[in-house]
Amino acid sequence: MTLKQTAAGVILLTMMVTGAACSSAPKNTATSPSPSAAASPQATAETQDTINMKGYIGARISQEKVGFLFGEAKSKDGKLILNPIAADSKEKAVKFLSSYFDAAMADKLAAHYLTEQQADGAIVTNPTSFFPTNLLDTTKADVTFDTANTADQVKFTTKDGATYTTKKVNDKFVISDVAKK
Repeated sequence: MTLKQTAAGVILLTMMVTGAACSSAPKNTATSPSPSAAASPQATAETQDTINMKGYIGARISQEKVGFLFGEAKSKDGKLILNPIAADSKEKAVKFLSSYFDAAMADKLAAHYLTEQQADGAIVTNPTSFFPTNLLDTTKADVTFDTANTADQVKFTTKDGATYTTKKVNDKFVISDVAKK
């Protein structure tokens, strides 16, 4: 009789656990935020320090893309050429740069870097940097952010006096001006 009672207890316990697991309503992970959380401005507001960092990081990325476009590819004789992976003409170079710079800056960069010379079927580029400071060699501690920065514009100055201005375009920061004092 003990064996029958044990088997019945195990079967009953198994049915209870299975029944409890099956009766639980599945949790919906794609729920929308509660109205109070969505209405709270503090939940989505960014601090100016966060915005400043986005502007600084956007400027660093922009400068890295210039290095990729104008200073990475070389011809067979060792001359720097326009990177054929990204562009093969001035127009395509400006279009590539327009994702990281405003239109006026993209044109200035193309005018500075692109020469009239050709090597291996590509445009030879000017090896002299357009930028007074290599931002890739800096950290946040190396820059001073302007106190007048806003959610849509971040201006900062490097230790050696180069001032970068970034502006928000399509929810990301692009360089709009570079000046050396």
